[in-house]
Amino acid sequence: MDLQIFIDLQDKFDQETSLYEGINNAIKEMDRTCRLASAKLTKAHSLPQEQAKDVTESIKPQFVTIKQYIGELSQLIKPETFYRYHDRWTNVLQTACALVAFSIYLAESRLATPADVEEYLGFKVNTENADITVFVITLEEYLHGIISLFNELSRLAVNSVIVNDVKRPQHISAFASELYSGFQLLNLKNDSLRRRFDSIKYDIKRIEEVQYDLRVRNLI
Repeated sequence: MDLQIFIDLQDKFDQETSLYEGINNAIKEMDRTCRLASAKLTKAHSLPQEQAKDVTESIKPQFVTIKQYIGELSQLIKPETFYRYHDRWTNVLQTACALVAFSIYLAESRLATPADVEEYLGFKVNTENADITVFVITLEEYLHGIISLFNELSRLAVNSVIVNDVKRPQHISAFASELYSGFQLLNLKNDSLRRRFDSIKYDIKRIEEVQYDLRVRNLI
């Protein structure tokens, strides 16, 4: 009996184990960095609008680190195996896209584009759902990140009133409504995206309630 076949199989098992360890390490470090960035961004909820840009500046080092670990992933993953391992890192990339979206909104009061995500994270968003030839951020990850923005906006509307910025919820409401209208144009086939989209209406309602309360009190 030729035992070489078992030796070759063990070599493949060892390579797979090494690959998993590399992927898991990059994901672990990305997740840790995203949580740090998120904690820093949370400070924006307790500050007036004019100080929000200072908060976004403070997390730029975290975006550099996140970009670095996405780069490590890209070196580990071959295009033909991208979707084989994709489920392992998609959640943390959704979080990273959400951080970009909230940072852009805080700094510039606008929607983060796929080009912004590429600038911050170092890799293109696969907006055309093209065949994978290089490591990409998927369109679904980008959209999940944008959907997460609604929750941050609803919190920001409430917290703006707490810091006596009663005009800001009006701008938030207009932006959120326009963004919601944009999502309504999409025919979402991804089950996870569809479920999250359905939850947006609760964030919109919360923002509208802040607007209503301000009007009742003749504050706007």
